Amino acid sequence: MALFARLAAATTFECPELPNIPPPQNISQLHPFHVGIVMAAGDSITAGFSARSNLDEARDISWDIGRGYNDQMTLPYLLSRYNPHVEGASIKRVLPKDVAHLPHGDYHPDTDNLNVAESMGSANLGSLDEEWGYLTTASKKYADFDDQWKVLTVWLMANDFDGDCNGPVEETAHYKVWESKMEKFLTNATTAWTKLYINLVSTLDLSNIHRIQQSRAGCKLVHKLIDEGGCIDYGNSTQMQMLDRNIHWLNTRQHKFAQDWQTKLKSAGRTDVAVVAQPFMEGIGSLFDWTFLSELDCFHPSAKAHQMLAIGLWDSMLCHDRATQCGIHVTTDIPITCPTVDSTFYTGGDSVSSSTQSIVV
Repeated sequence: MALFARLAAATTFECPELPNIPPPQNISQLHPFHVGIVMAAGDSITAGFSARSNLDEARDISWDIGRGYNDQMTLPYLLSRYNPHVEGASIKRVLPKDVAHLPHGDYHPDTDNLNVAESMGSANLGSLDEEWGYLTTASKKYADFDDQWKVLTVWLMANDFDGDCNGPVEETAHYKVWESKMEKFLTNATTAWTKLYINLVSTLDLSNIHRIQQSRAGCKLVHKLIDEGGCIDYGNSTQMQMLDRNIHWLNTRQHKFAQDWQTKLKSAGRTDVAVVAQPFMEGIGSLFDWTFLSELDCFHPSAKAHQMLAIGLWDSMLCHDRATQCGIHVTTDIPITCPTVDSTFYTGGDSVSSSTQSIVV
């Protein structure tokens, strides 16, 4: 059984068409063909802020929830190659809403759809609670929501922890708040909905953002004038080491969320829901250059970076060999995994040998 036919070039989508695939009996049989709804919660990265190097939220090209285009791939775009009727993606670039009160209220229901990410979003500022409210309201406009298989991607970490450079994050009060808010969000989602695949996304080593900023005179000047990323803007090498150490701790906590929820769901007899840690960004960034960042603020991911992250998430979801991550390396030329009729999204449990997963051509 070939899980992946091949790896296609990242600049264009060149995977072969597939025949109709029978509906899954449970979450472990979920194929890209089956996904009908996409959703995302997060911060300014998922809102797409400055991805086009301006003050817009480029929500239409947001890596995990934007509609995407032939020359700007996103997770919904990739899913739509197998189900052209996938719903929920954000479809338009917009300005952040109610800037004076961010992150609160940064949602444009007519075009954001099920992209409820808020610029400056933070669990400690109540974003996960607020975004859950947006999701539950917005989901009602999809008549077949309950019957569709859904993918929900959650990445909310940077604004809660980009200042944690001087000591272990797990000893802080704001870590406890983030932890409890994440648990509450996952409880809400798994209680309210069925047919649900939840991505918990790990974070790259943020010291690399600092490295890129310091490599360009203009970026250094910008971040002397504005405090956008906490100690990422001004930290020394010792602080950057502590920041990366704390990001690793938080990524490990994401895995524990997933493991704990796998146990809970199994005990409850739930075979329609999976909570999965997606580790494709863990430890990455040392080879990134200035093109990974917006030219406006040298902080948020560029459009190029959004596509890299979209393909990384797609590849990770389809990767069952978690020991090697199927050789996934998030680079400018990251290849796209092409699923076959036998491919399924990883839901936890046993991994399979990487030799059965892909053939590079």
